[in-house]
Amino acid sequence: MEKYILIYEEIKNKINDGTYKSYQKLKSKRQLSQDYGVSINTVMNSLNLLLDEGYIYSIEKKGYFVSNQLTLDIKPKNQIIEQPIKIKYKYDFTTSNINDFNDNNYKKIIRNLINENEYIEKSDFLGNIKLRGAISSHLKINRGIDVDPNSIIIGYGLESLRNILRIIDIDNITLENPGYHKLKNMALNLNLNVNYIDIDEFGTKIPSNKTIIYTTPFNQFPLGIKMTMPRKKEFSEFLNKTQSYLIEDDFDAEFRIKEANKTPIFSLSDRVIFFSTFSMTMYPGLRISYFILPKELRDKYILHYSGYSSSISNLDQLALAEYIRIGYYASHINKLKKKYLNKRLLIMEILDKYNISYDDKKNYLSILIKTNVKNIDLLIDNLKKRDLIISSIKDYDEKNLENDTLILGYTSINDNDIKDGLDILISEINNIK
Repeated sequence: MEKYILIYEEIKNKINDGTYKSYQKLKSKRQLSQDYGVSINTVMNSLNLLLDEGYIYSIEKKGYFVSNQLTLDIKPKNQIIEQPIKIKYKYDFTTSNINDFNDNNYKKIIRNLINENEYIEKSDFLGNIKLRGAISSHLKINRGIDVDPNSIIIGYGLESLRNILRIIDIDNITLENPGYHKLKNMALNLNLNVNYIDIDEFGTKIPSNKTIIYTTPFNQFPLGIKMTMPRKKEFSEFLNKTQSYLIEDDFDAEFRIKEANKTPIFSLSDRVIFFSTFSMTMYPGLRISYFILPKELRDKYILHYSGYSSSISNLDQLALAEYIRIGYYASHINKLKKKYLNKRLLIMEILDKYNISYDDKKNYLSILIKTNVKNIDLLIDNLKKRDLIISSIKDYDEKNLENDTLILGYTSINDNDIKDGLDILISEINNIK
């Protein structure tokens, strides 16, 4: 740092902490020069900075004086803030996002876009039209949903639902239980009342009152229940009767195993907000999601947010659009399905060998294991001590009710670690019974 800056900082701090009092005369330029071992010009540069900020004033032929000001206890800003340590476990059986995306085709698309300079343009607040068009085509082929690209809005992960909740004139939201409760804090911050509703063998139960209901009907997480068509029709009737809204999260729909398209609730009612995200199929850092709003809400959304800019990088949007358009995304999904199916079969083979009871038909990216353990929290703590992490149904229950079922995910664990990890898991289950 320049010497005149150091002198300026020292005098400024002494004024702020009261060492130099208001109206006190400073030492002469020559004396300051001698004290600091610098030239008079260096001292003048320091004094001019102090003059510019109003710390001091000058009187011709008399010198420099401290201005009249409050004494402040200004703390230094360079204090070290400790960051929470995120523990990485060798045997990761959680249902985390996909974390091994490494497609050279995607990287090539990024490089080409940078060279073409198209990405520097600002994106429409609804999202880049090329990406919306690509998503429209993808939905028609893979989900049987025929929707105009102009009806699709690009958002920033699940957080994008915050703007939608703000424009719905309903003061409460209903979440599945057990379920993924990230929306809870978001809703509370918007002063919405949060309710919970149970799951039965037909899917999410029907609420009793007008509400905004969030549901994952294709494959409810974490129970893996697929909502039946009769229940979907009941929801359609409920929405129309009560003038409620439903947020349909398309969770896990890309990873169906040998199944035809399931009819979304979105196709049955004009009071459904269809939502999906690419972070679960690409990589967690790609915070691109999209939603389709009923016309009434879409008009309201445009009215409220047309002056805003898209929160997603145009480069990311254009790259994803091209990745989908060329067919790389569909190919990527097929590779993942094959990879995860092989993991799934290996896990089931090992569980069968140990006569462990499990349900392999419900979830696509995890397997539910019945442990018959009375204290599931103790089991999970013991596993962590052996470098293994896994979740339970209890972890996703709002009431934290006892449940002996583990959710064994396999998107994060390395293939070579599966057998050793399962050996540890099964030995701890047997030890704690």
